[in-house]
Amino acid sequence: MKSLFTGASLALLALVACTPAPVASPAPAVPEVAAAPTPITIAAPAGEYVSDPTHASVNFKVQHLGLAWYSLKFKTFDATVTFDPANIAASKVTATIKPSDLVIGYPQDYVKNHPGTKFKTWEDDVANSANLLDGDKFPTITFTSTSVEPSGERSAKVTGDLTLKGVTKPVTLDVTFSGETASHYFAKVPAIGFSAVGTFKRSDFGMEYLAGVVSDDVKVEIEGDFIQKVAAAASPAP
Repeated sequence: MKSLFTGASLALLALVACTPAPVASPAPAVPEVAAAPTPITIAAPAGEYVSDPTHASVNFKVQHLGLAWYSLKFKTFDATVTFDPANIAASKVTATIKPSDLVIGYPQDYVKNHPGTKFKTWEDDVANSANLLDGDKFPTITFTSTSVEPSGERSAKVTGDLTLKGVTKPVTLDVTFSGETASHYFAKVPAIGFSAVGTFKRSDFGMEYLAGVVSDDVKVEIEGDFIQKVAAAASPAP
């Protein structure tokens, strides 16, 4: 009897040893939780703000001969920001630039160094040449935002339609809220400050002239004070 019991026990142990372990069921997937929107910590009140042209700049830069970045500065422009720090995605930006009014700098005699040119200055050439900005035919450059996405406590990505030489393409600007005040020193109303940078391809807008000599990439650099619109008629600074 003992032998029989022992044999049965061994058989049972062998059966258990050969039986595969049960496979654990996979844990149920945890649903992804959307990240909370980045808060914007700007103290200025919601409203419409307009650019202060005496304290703002709009520059385009291209790389010359693969060396340094060469700048042109627009003198005449305006911009409006509809701003809501509690709902930054609802904010809007519109801007208009006059391409025929710019500063570049050419210390030499431009006409003498460019025999046969119909332009009196380098600024005149860049502003009005059909190869470049063609300001006579297209007197305005415009930007209209299509989305504003917070990217930090004091920053956002502003995507919009840039219209240049009659062509419209999307461009994204990285915007930083550089400052704000509840009462502008001169205008006595709320004001905010912005810095913005971005890049676009000049070939996208029909400017292939001097390809290989001047970069296709154009850097955009913007700085500006914006005054709450109620003060637009006032001169904010001497």
